[in-house]
Amino acid sequence: MLPVDPAAVAAQKLLQQNQAQQQQQQGQAQQPGIQQPAPGTQQHGNEAVGSIKATEPMWRCSRIMHMQKELHPTVLASLEGIVDQMVCFREYWDEVVLRQLRQALAKCYAVAFENSGAVSEANITPHTLSFVKKLVSTFGIGIENINSSVSGQFASAGSESLARRAQAIVQDPVFHKMKGQFTTDFDFSHLGQMKLHALIHKLKKWIKILEARVKNFPKHADCERLSYGLYIGVLWKLKRCFLIEEKCRYLSNFNLHTAEVELPGEFLLPKHSHYYIHIARFMPMVDIVSKHGTAARRLYIRGHNGRVYPYLVVSDYSLSDARREERVLQLLRMLNHFFAKQKETSRRLVNISVSRVVAVSPQMRLVEDNVSSLSLLDVYKLRCAKKRLEPDTPITRYYERLAAVQARGAQASHQVLRDIVREVQSAMVPRTMLRDWALTTFPNPTHYWTFRKILTVQLALIGLMEYLLHLSKLYPDMMYIHQDSGLINVAYFKFNIDDAKGEIDGNRPVPFRLTPNLTELVTSIGVSGPFTASMVATARCLATPSFKVNALLRAIMKDEIISWHKFSSIFRQQRQEGGAAESTQGSGTSSIEGEALISRVNKAVTTITSRIQSLASSDGADSKSPVLGSGK
Repeated sequence: MLPVDPAAVAAQKLLQQNQAQQQQQQGQAQQPGIQQPAPGTQQHGNEAVGSIKATEPMWRCSRIMHMQKELHPTVLASLEGIVDQMVCFREYWDEVVLRQLRQALAKCYAVAFENSGAVSEANITPHTLSFVKKLVSTFGIGIENINSSVSGQFASAGSESLARRAQAIVQDPVFHKMKGQFTTDFDFSHLGQMKLHALIHKLKKWIKILEARVKNFPKHADCERLSYGLYIGVLWKLKRCFLIEEKCRYLSNFNLHTAEVELPGEFLLPKHSHYYIHIARFMPMVDIVSKHGTAARRLYIRGHNGRVYPYLVVSDYSLSDARREERVLQLLRMLNHFFAKQKETSRRLVNISVSRVVAVSPQMRLVEDNVSSLSLLDVYKLRCAKKRLEPDTPITRYYERLAAVQARGAQASHQVLRDIVREVQSAMVPRTMLRDWALTTFPNPTHYWTFRKILTVQLALIGLMEYLLHLSKLYPDMMYIHQDSGLINVAYFKFNIDDAKGEIDGNRPVPFRLTPNLTELVTSIGVSGPFTASMVATARCLATPSFKVNALLRAIMKDEIISWHKFSSIFRQQRQEGGAAESTQGSGTSSIEGEALISRVNKAVTTITSRIQSLASSDGADSKSPVLGSGK
């Protein structure tokens, strides 16, 4: 059976809706001169408000999907049913607002750090102000307008479920009360409301309110290593899960006899058809968990081999960044093939843990999950809760000390900054916080040693990939540690491309993340031993000429450069200046010229390979790995 992409199924449904709307317009206008455009041609003429213009790639996708429907009608119908039901797993209104508030707080912290030279005088930037005002104006509007956004002709079972949920929320007096309070608190018309730290205080207040409402704190963290039945029982008592048959009847009734549909992401790497795992059924319980910066829904899918595979349904509202992450993940999957073939990397069990990520709609993805995984940020919050400490206390203390020094008419010197760090480490976040968590989680010495050994190799791999491939900064909420194995998978890794130039940005003072807490867990012997050895062995593996890593890099970087050109601010400005002349999508004007594309791709590949060769050629006392590992 041929692989079928769920995202292509969603695109096909959008195209069918667009065609039906155009046919309805033609019938109402009764103009025989207007014809349905043929595949491969551009559309011109008036369109209905809100309709999606079918571009050439969409027409080609439509033809492919029609061919697939003729060959595999049952599989395509089943995939369309599954995609329709995914809309039932969208976030509730309070979860959406909570996610947006966290994004706003992160933006404010970034602005505050840039203006740390004048803490008390820092004002809200226009971009941040626009983001917060949009958040205030759209508080609950997306839920309220679901009924009008879904056409009665094409409404699915999932859309009807969302409409019923929207009606219940709109009639909820608590919703209207919170909306009024939210609008009042974020009214910037009063004097003094434009101060940055005043906005940070309000955002933290509302984050606490909404976290208490959605019960976002991981109360079940101590139960994550229980069996499936006991784990579900604990979540049911905490009301953090629901029955799938209550919202998704089609998924509840789906089984292996309905259609032979493979697990999401089975076709991301080629293998023999006998080894593909089919969906036997969807398990009856769905969890609500806080991962990937949102309130995700965790599905449990039983394969035909009897094993249960957890997947997260994640709402993704940044389509371009999501595709950029998928390109990096696909590159890491292909590099694992080389690590298994080379002796030094194979004997060290060098293998990057890469989660399966599959787009099922323009704003929703299925992400492979591990029930026992915790991010570094989750570990930090758990230890802070044990000490009865607010997670943001170190940040608040940092700016309080800076403001106190600046109030005396001076600027914070290096000695003052070092004193702040010592105060935070001694009273709030000790250097041994991560190691203490590991010792508590793994009381057995053998289990602790094995966990630390695997974690050390994984940290070396992730740090090396971040340094060699010029990936984005690794934040604590991006690194997920598997408590059952010590493996680490990273979410939202992207190439660090300069938005203005379209080139890889390699000017970073810190090459990768190896903080004091990570160093205490790995120990100095681990850094100079397996950590450094794994880095050098991996770099030499990638430098092997027979593996032709350059060819993979060129293929990936080509898509990255094309994506940058399409979504960069420079191109958007050119497209706006072009006006109606560039209104059609998919035309030649939206693609970068061949010579410019080749030049940018070759420059990016050369930048990456130069670092690979530099690290692979080092040895002994001249090795650069200890320097990198020390963070210098």
